[in-house]
Amino acid sequence: MADNPKQNPMVRSVISGLCALALLPASAQLNVNTAMTPVQLVQNVLVGGGVLVSNITYNGVVATSPQDGSGSFTNGNSTNLGLNAGLILSSGLATSIPGVAMDFGSDQLGTGSDPDLVAITTPGNDINDKAVLEFDFIPNGDSLKFSYVFGSEEYPDFNCSATFNDVFGFFLSGPGISGPYTNNAINIALVPGTTLPVGIANIHGSENPSCPPSNDAYYVSNANGTTIALNGFTTVLRAEAAVTCGETYHIKLAIGDAGDESYNSAVFLQAGSFQSNILPTLTASTLFGDGTAAEGCQGGHYTIYRPAGADSVFTVNYYFTGTATPGVDFQAAPSPLVIPAGQDSVVLPFDAVEDGISEGMESAILNVYVINACGDTLVNSVVLAIVDYPPMQINTQTTLLLQCDQDSIPLFANVSGGFGQVTMLWGDTLQAGQVYVPGMENGTYTITATDECPKTVTQTITVDAGCKIIIPNVITPNGDGENDKFVVEGIKGRENRVQIWDRWGKEVLNTVNYQNNFSANDLHDGVYFYAIKVKDEQFTGNLQVLGSK
Repeated sequence: MADNPKQNPMVRSVISGLCALALLPASAQLNVNTAMTPVQLVQNVLVGGGVLVSNITYNGVVATSPQDGSGSFTNGNSTNLGLNAGLILSSGLATSIPGVAMDFGSDQLGTGSDPDLVAITTPGNDINDKAVLEFDFIPNGDSLKFSYVFGSEEYPDFNCSATFNDVFGFFLSGPGISGPYTNNAINIALVPGTTLPVGIANIHGSENPSCPPSNDAYYVSNANGTTIALNGFTTVLRAEAAVTCGETYHIKLAIGDAGDESYNSAVFLQAGSFQSNILPTLTASTLFGDGTAAEGCQGGHYTIYRPAGADSVFTVNYYFTGTATPGVDFQAAPSPLVIPAGQDSVVLPFDAVEDGISEGMESAILNVYVINACGDTLVNSVVLAIVDYPPMQINTQTTLLLQCDQDSIPLFANVSGGFGQVTMLWGDTLQAGQVYVPGMENGTYTITATDECPKTVTQTITVDAGCKIIIPNVITPNGDGENDKFVVEGIKGRENRVQIWDRWGKEVLNTVNYQNNFSANDLHDGVYFYAIKVKDEQFTGNLQVLGSK
């Protein structure tokens, strides 16, 4: 007859050594840290809001050093555990949990038994390798809740075994509680909707043909798992109980090997989930992430996050304090707000009103509150600041009068006021604080400044080149490069119209914004007549063409 692997743990070790070659992790493993003491694990990992804890012990004593059967975990989102971070209690070494499912050894802690775990297991059975974390707590609400996952290497071979069926429990005692366990405690680690304790016997699948499934909706097979060295575990479950606000309670979190010291089991408790009624958490954000909004600009928003463990529709009551007045200095939706079921948060927009009054910095403090079962009003707050909008102005010389003696000139400008970063646009080209323009031509240049409010201002700069209008009376379009074109000095860059007729009255040129490019090389020599208008000035006269044809 083949050896029973439960009686000979070395059989599983040989098998796991072979399988590990073919089942190398294909994704990131769970990160397990065993450097924390039990006190640190409770205070820094497990406990969320709304509870005050004290008298933390491990296996009945105040442990000042890390314990082999406990630790913390992170990176759960890269696995199929269902929890991202939290606390571990194990009947073996916590460090053995990450890895390939078939690669979990049978660690022996030698920590002995526990009477409440004995009460859960099969009558007459014994418990070994206990890991028991206990502490007192005072809730500030009327409920206690936390989330967890139970897993075991005993899945699926020992689902229906009366002897080898590791157990755990969350034993709660205190005012108004009467149960069968130590200190009249009750076990709140129950299969949802039943009074059955969570364990291998009461939650398992159908992999073992000799054992029909039980509550398998809460079971996750991990037989081929590559990140957690347990063959199976539960879905994420919740332990919860009614409590009395302000009273002192005691919780005992315990797990152990049943029947022998082989095939470890573990329970994973979600980080921060051990809590009573607690407040939503708050953040505030503005355009620059500095918590400051300017009147009339892009505002900001408050984000209100539902408390962990509050899964249904959650109503948020709030009010504002501070020096800013709702409805006058800023716009905000009326209280209460509702966080829909399945949604983690709700956003409350914040828009500061531009009232044209210099008020300095004002504060808008959002206060979210709940009234707990003790009748106390608990408040969380976050602040946004409002500042006056500094009007934006382009500073530059708006008119330049030149002497018609510079080929090009720089135009300078800077911007005062505005909110956030300001950009300047010269025409359609982004520039720094200056741009070069022609100095022998009149021109009009437009600067546009835009801040991150966003608001925009413009300014026009007029350049008068100071060039007099000088009109030639003779041109010689013979191609020698001298006097080949009808060049009117002082006309370029200024609003103008140029018309030329021959002596019979036929129009040979009619153009606006003349660019001094009329060569007359296709006209006969002779006398022509012109009329030139530059802005409001009118010039007329004769033009003689020589050497054309």
